[in-house]
Amino acid sequence: MRMFEHPNAALVERLYAAFDGKDVASLGKLIAEDAVWHVPGTSSVSGDHRGQEAIFAYFQKLAELTDGTFHAELIDVLASDMHAAALAAAKGTRGDRVFEQTYLLFLRIENDRIVEARLFNEDEEAFQAFWS
Repeated sequence: MRMFEHPNAALVERLYAAFDGKDVASLGKLIAEDAVWHVPGTSSVSGDHRGQEAIFAYFQKLAELTDGTFHAELIDVLASDMHAAALAAAKGTRGDRVFEQTYLLFLRIENDRIVEARLFNEDEEAFQAFWS
C-alpha cells in the first residue's frame, strides 16, 4: 500500500492482484457474498451477476472463452469512503480475434467489501462483438 493512499484504493489494488492471481480465497474476502456485478449488453458474459458464485462463474467464463489469455491490468484508482473507480486495461484473444481496450469499473464498497460493481467499456460495440 502506498503512503497516504485511501483504504478503498488499496482494496481495489488487492482485487486486481487476486483476479490476476486467480486467488479465489482472496476474492471471497473482497467481494460481499450478496454483491452484484453489472456487465452491459447482450453478449455471452453480459448481465447482472448476483452473488459470489455467479460473479466467480463470470470471472471463470472470461478465462474459459479466451483459453486463459484474458488479463485485466489496473492503471489508476480514485476512491472515497463509499466508492472507488478503477481505470483498467483488458486484453484477451478468442481464436484469431484480439480484444484490447480500457474500461472503468465503478465500485460501491460497504464494510471493506465490494457490494456492487458496474462496468463501463471504452468501446461497447467492440466489447459486445468480442464476447458474442
